[in-house]
Amino acid sequence: MPDPPRILVVDDDADTLLLLEEILTKEGYRVRTAEHAEAALSLASQEEPDVVVTDIQMPGMDGLALLAELQRRLPQTLVVLATAFGSLKTAVDGIKAGAFDYLGKPFVVDDIRLVVRRAIEHKRVINENAALREQLKERYRFDNFVGSSAGMIAVYKMIARVAQSDSTVLIQGESGTGKELVARAIHANSLRSAGPFVAVDAGTLAESLLESELFGHERGSFTGALTTKKGLLERAHSGTCFLDEIADISPTLQSKLLRVIQEREIRRVGGSDPISVDVRILAASNKDLKGLVDAGKFRGDLYYRLNVVTISIPPLRERADDIPLLAQFFAQKYGAAQGKPAIGISADAMDLITKYVWPGNVRELEHVIERAVVLTPHPVIFPEDLPEALREKPIADSQPRSGWVTLDQLERDYILRALAAHQQDQAKTADLLGIHRKTLQRKLRKYGLAEAGAIEEGSTADEAAVEQEESI
Repeated sequence: MPDPPRILVVDDDADTLLLLEEILTKEGYRVRTAEHAEAALSLASQEEPDVVVTDIQMPGMDGLALLAELQRRLPQTLVVLATAFGSLKTAVDGIKAGAFDYLGKPFVVDDIRLVVRRAIEHKRVINENAALREQLKERYRFDNFVGSSAGMIAVYKMIARVAQSDSTVLIQGESGTGKELVARAIHANSLRSAGPFVAVDAGTLAESLLESELFGHERGSFTGALTTKKGLLERAHSGTCFLDEIADISPTLQSKLLRVIQEREIRRVGGSDPISVDVRILAASNKDLKGLVDAGKFRGDLYYRLNVVTISIPPLRERADDIPLLAQFFAQKYGAAQGKPAIGISADAMDLITKYVWPGNVRELEHVIERAVVLTPHPVIFPEDLPEALREKPIADSQPRSGWVTLDQLERDYILRALAAHQQDQAKTADLLGIHRKTLQRKLRKYGLAEAGAIEEGSTADEAAVEQEESI
């Protein structure tokens, strides 16, 4: 079990020290106290507290001077200033000088809990960011790749093995897994790295346009062909051509592509003379090409020419250990772009991110983190900064790994989804479910989704209605 967070409270008033010590100890923190700044510095040098809560107005060294000294000696320690409401300007000056937050006197207990909890969370993120940055430096990876899971290490090793050869490579993986990144890594680590890397998405172009894009065309070969144009295969001469979504090209183009691989030559649309090309072909697909061959929808001879080496990229759901690294990598990337270079991710938000299924894989994760970085007003991404789909409790969390789900589990998940759809409004949710509000509250208690004491008791008439409803 990790050590509890360390809090140092500094105030020249003994009653205030006792109050804060009692409140924060009940929150699970390890609390030390000091009656003046000099004693606080001595304790801080010994224990390096995570957070210091200090009064501003103290005899001798005041809270602002203590803040400055702590920043010099222990820059990772966060400082919360406490001051009377009449001196809030001094507290604001302290924030500008680097304090994390301030508390007004007389204290509001909930404010103390909230501010210190936020400070501890921020400190945790700072520590986690430092650890993640080290992992990002030390992990086994290629440029633009993030991940140290067994599946990704296998991909890295395959890239390293095939990069120096000139063989065709088939890259397989779901949409959003990073197939083009793999192709670019192969090219960058190959003997052709000084040559061009040309990419084309075969799934986005009509057959006639794709043929012209790949092979080029002669002037006058079709309406609008006002000049002779080199195709992508010709422009990739001495380099690499990456053909994404290869399964979507027509049988006619499959035949022409097979000739390119076998003969190393092309013919432009409308042309008759062969043109030699020295190009390495890398192909990718999110479909099962072998299955398409068996179904007669893809040429077997082309498949075997492309499938000299296959690299299969695991989907994100099979490399869950990489998700925190990826999320923090994208937070740093887009944080820097938005002028928020130190942005982090809270534990609750990271838990939601890690548990989400990610049908869109790494691309979807990247977009979600970019959105959160843009929207959050804080230096930390919290659950409320994430899309609603991530904040809903995943069905997989409440179901067993295999076998049938119980009715209680189904009901629990359905209630959670209904509450989320109605912003936790119990009255609206109960109306949607066709049950009395008190019945909903009982079920929330039953499934551990609400504290029984936090739900107000209804009238005798309410209880009678519930009993009648539940007896039906």
